[in-house]
Amino acid sequence: MNHSTSKANHSRPSPDVVALGESMLTLRTGPNQEAFEWEVSGAESNVARYCAALGLQASWVSQVGTDLAGDLILSVIEGAGVDVSGVRRLSDHQTGLMLKEVTADALRVRYYRAGSAAAAMALPIGPRVGRAPKVLHLTGITLGLSCTCNELVRSLIEDRSRSALISFDINWRPSIWEQGDPSNALREAANQCDIVFVGLDEANDLWGVSTADDVRALLPQPETVVTKDGDNGAYADRSGRKYFVPALNGPVVEPIGAGDAFAAGFLVGVLRHDDNVEAALRLGHITAMSALSQQNDVGPIADGATIQRLLDLSSEDWVSASLDLTNTHDKAQLPPARPRSTSA
Repeated sequence: MNHSTSKANHSRPSPDVVALGESMLTLRTGPNQEAFEWEVSGAESNVARYCAALGLQASWVSQVGTDLAGDLILSVIEGAGVDVSGVRRLSDHQTGLMLKEVTADALRVRYYRAGSAAAAMALPIGPRVGRAPKVLHLTGITLGLSCTCNELVRSLIEDRSRSALISFDINWRPSIWEQGDPSNALREAANQCDIVFVGLDEANDLWGVSTADDVRALLPQPETVVTKDGDNGAYADRSGRKYFVPALNGPVVEPIGAGDAFAAGFLVGVLRHDDNVEAALRLGHITAMSALSQQNDVGPIADGATIQRLLDLSSEDWVSASLDLTNTHDKAQLPPARPRSTSA
């Protein structure tokens, strides 16, 4: 077994965000259905890539095979400015694969990840995670990926000797849970974290609840619970204070990856804006548009001036604003916000 890691960049400062989990090589049919295109997918590395694009120091911890898929994954993620020195390569395990089947009527996703290098992640892994990051981001995908991954995630959550905030995205994937009680396992894990992300659709499937208040009642312990309600918007409850920010208007090409982008934007907002939860929710929506605007999980983000302009809008103007990232790779298309109303 080869336990060599990707070369480390020792000049990097301590990361703001460390994300741990599996990434896969994804194949999909091209525009004319005649050839395949490839991309890199993985909830946790998606978060790391978006955090890096938004200016944070981000690190991704995982395992990949010593195969071509592993080479491509490391190249793409490291090329996005993410530290991959915590990635271990295993010669006797393959890298996971995902197939996207896009038709005129539906999008189907198939996973080929059983026995993958990432599924073999196990304790001890602490040295690769470190104790210095501001945020450690985990997901329910890794929790359900294998018995050893389950033990690893639970250990990281329960180890409160780290100063890092623990961020946990439910990321409900029924197909990977082959044993145990995922409903209770995900709720138990989430309740021990500091920031939790969950979609209302996920909460309904797992726990039979349908409102953000219901979700909060099930998850009373985290400081912050963010409940996403699709294209309606997102709720946040931070220590009993409630917030809601409507989703940003804009064209939708494909929804896969939008939840990861939202989580990254929110985490960046938390680290940069501290107590301004509304700004963090807005940045989540702004970043989500990057994934929604094209087929890849990780797309081009809006430029800094556009992001700041959106963050500065009044609540009334935010509702009518839109963001279109489908026609450019380096600049957002943002219609002028309607004039602010004035009153005596």
